[in-house]
Amino acid sequence: MRYKKRNMNNSTRIDAMNSLKSIYRGLILSTCVFLVACYGCNKEEKQAEESAEFKEIVSDTSQKAASSTTEETSPEAKQDVSGQPTQVNKTPQPTQPAAINQMTEQGYYNEGLEYFNQGRFEEAIESFNMATDMDDTMVEAYKMKAFIYNKLGITGEAINSFKKVIELNPNDPEMYLNLGNLYMKRRMTDDAISVFERYLSLSPNNAKVYYNLGCLYGEKNLTDQATSAYQQTLKVDPNYIDAYYNLGVIYIGKGMFDETIDIYKRVLSLDPENLDACYNLAFAYNQKGLYEDAVAICEKLLELDPGNANAHFLLGDTYDKLGKSKEAKEEYDLYKKLIFIK
Repeated sequence: MRYKKRNMNNSTRIDAMNSLKSIYRGLILSTCVFLVACYGCNKEEKQAEESAEFKEIVSDTSQKAASSTTEETSPEAKQDVSGQPTQVNKTPQPTQPAAINQMTEQGYYNEGLEYFNQGRFEEAIESFNMATDMDDTMVEAYKMKAFIYNKLGITGEAINSFKKVIELNPNDPEMYLNLGNLYMKRRMTDDAISVFERYLSLSPNNAKVYYNLGCLYGEKNLTDQATSAYQQTLKVDPNYIDAYYNLGVIYIGKGMFDETIDIYKRVLSLDPENLDACYNLAFAYNQKGLYEDAVAICEKLLELDPGNANAHFLLGDTYDKLGKSKEAKEEYDLYKKLIFIK
């Protein structure tokens, strides 16, 4: 398995191959543990002494609802590449009413759109607030406030606005998607899980959301639910490499090495130079007792990454199990040089 970082005391010396092997045997047992509790899917720096880490959560900040809102209201608006509505033609300054008490909620909403198209977001918020003060059921105004708050990084207000939209229109999947992404950004795991589950009940063909849900389940150590979410990801998108990778991590943690081997062979068929997949596949072969296969994958990995200390360590252990003491010692020595190079 690919290991995560632990601090090493460089004053510790490994003076004999036997002590190295003893240490490694302990590592082999400990690395089979499925480590997903600490921010399960956050990609971390690769080091020597823990189990395979998850790939990171994918952010899918869809803003289709914002664009449709603007397009329906303003025929001159279009979307730019970021998904936010922009004005095609020059937008006139909002016409101020002769008497403020003559402005309707729709008038304030239209004024807010004009301010939005000009990039005058604070003024747009004020106008949308006036609209919702006059009509607390004006869904489109709450949507626009949510998108502006999100754009400005005012996450708490964005969450409140998305929640209000969902309260008024509980069957709008895009609002659940946006709200789930905000919860995920703020590490509000339980809330994100609940919202993404609701989103998938309305829109069940989004591979990224299944993948994110799998990562969130992993953070809660809900491995069965995580497994199901990753499997569903792969039903929607059979080439989703990170879902295969994370599923393989779960199988390693459960000692399901046949399934692990199948998973990482699939990853390498999609990405032949995936170093993490090479290492995890070699580890699974080693644990399964398929030592020649483990040697072959370790050698491939070292061709791609000659300075990979973990691969030398694993290859040394594999040679040792094959009774090739000389080759094992050479690999252990290389491992020591790479680990204690400083």
